[in-house]
Amino acid sequence: MNDAFLGQLERALGAAHVVTGAQVLDALATGAFRPAALCKPGSAEEAAAVVRLAAEQQVPLVPCGGWTAQTFGEAAPAGALAVSLQRLDRLVEYNPDDLVVTAQAGMSFGALQAALAEHGQCLPLDAPGHATLGGLIATDRFGPRRLMYGALRDMVLGLTVVNGDGLVRRCGGRVVKNVTGYALEKLYIGSLGTLGLFTEATFKLRPAPETAGVQELTAPDFARGFALVRELAARLPFAAVSASFPGKPFSAQFGIEASPPDHARILREMESAVQAAGSGIAFQDAELAAPAADLWPALPRRMRAIQLTEGREVIPELRARLTWPCRAADFPGCMAQVDVAAREAGFGALMAFYDFPGQVSLELFAEFELAQGVPGNLDRLVRFLRGE
Repeated sequence: MNDAFLGQLERALGAAHVVTGAQVLDALATGAFRPAALCKPGSAEEAAAVVRLAAEQQVPLVPCGGWTAQTFGEAAPAGALAVSLQRLDRLVEYNPDDLVVTAQAGMSFGALQAALAEHGQCLPLDAPGHATLGGLIATDRFGPRRLMYGALRDMVLGLTVVNGDGLVRRCGGRVVKNVTGYALEKLYIGSLGTLGLFTEATFKLRPAPETAGVQELTAPDFARGFALVRELAARLPFAAVSASFPGKPFSAQFGIEASPPDHARILREMESAVQAAGSGIAFQDAELAAPAADLWPALPRRMRAIQLTEGREVIPELRARLTWPCRAADFPGCMAQVDVAAREAGFGALMAFYDFPGQVSLELFAEFELAQGVPGNLDRLVRFLRGE
């Protein structure tokens, strides 16, 4: 990236929207990635101009939104230009009667939810409020509420994308029943910015629930607790169900989003099931985390500290996150093997969450004695999970 290229960017976007200051770029660094410069297009046409200039000069681009998942995927190449879409933050079209909304990709998830809440509607995703809509699509963000509402790909109706050739392309539509041609918008979901820059998205909405709450179930051991969770998840209409591993004690969270009578009925049936399960098992209202908490508005999904046998407390260093599909019946046996394999691969601790109907999210932490920055053998563990 040279001064001539930066000059072209400034002429295309305005000097105020091209950042080269070391202090700002250092603050944006994540992991091994530090952008060589940052630009902020204000329209799809300006984003297309950036892509064409970068292609001519062979400058790699890294799309960015709320910087909530910038470490996902492969490390960005050196000398990359970060393209922030946060100026593209407008609500383009919203008709509450159709339960459909179109917004620019740089709009924050929290801002969209606030606008929808005024009409009693929502986009039922598990995501922090400062994440951008484009970032959610690029990372295919979903969480435990997928049990009731489905995944993000079930909610995206259309996309406007700037492809690598610098052309603005539109795929999908702005109506729920749209069957013209191939559903190319699904191709871009989860692509991590490798297929283009998202500038606009259309979503299918849902009515906001009349009541919402989270119940936490605890049990003295994993086997009893997980068996009860499977039984409850199979017969009650929860919005989300998530169980943790290891389980000493066992903990699971149940999201309830329903009408007041149905909410009360679900709580009564949970109470009856817990009483029938015997001593040591209980459920109660979960302590809600801050609105911007990662993944789900229940208890924070983060191992904050570990008590060592000699009374010391250590805060483990998160090294990696892995996700994969898994049947509920296979989860206990799978995690027993993963626990052993993770330690053999050099990780000191792990926390896993099983989100019904079938997704494992695994967090891996460093050995306590390892110097900071020394990773466990992640490749070895991934090969194990793939059965290689």
